[in-house]
Amino acid sequence: MRYLLILFLMTITSTACSGPSEDKWTKQRPQTFPASGTVTFKGAPLEGATVIFRSNSGEPQAAVGRTDQEGKFQLRTFEDGDGAIAGEHSVAITCVKTEGPPEGANLDEANVVIKETSLIPQQYGDPKKSGLTATVVPDQENQFTFELKEKK
Repeated sequence: MRYLLILFLMTITSTACSGPSEDKWTKQRPQTFPASGTVTFKGAPLEGATVIFRSNSGEPQAAVGRTDQEGKFQLRTFEDGDGAIAGEHSVAITCVKTEGPPEGANLDEANVVIKETSLIPQQYGDPKKSGLTATVVPDQENQFTFELKEKK
């Protein structure tokens, strides 16, 4: 009995000390590099915007970040803060205000209407029409500033 207990404790200890293991999906991921920045609209920080970096090299993974009250964002591709894949990217930025039924409304009885209003010109939400680009470079500080303007 004592032998089984010692064996059990050794198994748990060796498993706990071995650290996280990488699976084949993690090993096949393209390398990412930290990338962050700031978004302003009409000269003021843009809070609550979603920033999307789409690789121009055809990589299917996009990097995404959300701006805080100071307009600052940090990109993530696979894990929080891991950044973006190296290379040139087309950038899209959206910022939407969503209005729905009042809090506490019985959704079974109400005609649920959700209204979304873009707080910035919608062209910025399309990476092909936004006119925004960024190049992520390995082992450099990838800090980007996007100064959005009212549509002309």
